[in-house]
Amino acid sequence: MLGFLERRVLIVGCGNKLFGDDGFGPAVIEEMERREWEHPDVEILDAGAGAPQNVFSLIDEDSKVEYMIVIDAVDVGAEPGTLLEFGPEDLDPDHRVIPVDAHGWSIESALLDLNEKVGLDFRILGCQVKELPIPEVQPGLSDPVRKAVPKAADRAIELAERYLSGETR
Repeated sequence: MLGFLERRVLIVGCGNKLFGDDGFGPAVIEEMERREWEHPDVEILDAGAGAPQNVFSLIDEDSKVEYMIVIDAVDVGAEPGTLLEFGPEDLDPDHRVIPVDAHGWSIESALLDLNEKVGLDFRILGCQVKELPIPEVQPGLSDPVRKAVPKAADRAIELAERYLSGETR
């Protein structure tokens, strides 16, 4: 079994660093790694742009993952750089394509499926994008999204620690 499937909490950064603010998730993971924050029950993983296909699809009833914090760029029309949180209770299970993420595909559908099938609890920690240059390759975060990276790292750590201590969100 892959090592990250042996941890109770999985913090996953989603996105592609080559496309502007879409690199938010990987930037937060880099910030957490720079801080060298560790916990024996937590795995921190940069899943790139393939999280549903490459990470989420590996979680099943045999894995030990109970709680996932997904860090991603979102586009919900908020002020650029705004941090937003969504859990299973915030997403409509009858509509599997929910316009939360900024990629044009739904990680929410994969997370809701995991919630229903294996009881995985999750939080999506998103940052409102300012610009996505897709399909143009343009690495680097916009200023408001870049400024949100340390706050998102703080919040991801807080969410993981609260979950592991048995506290509510």
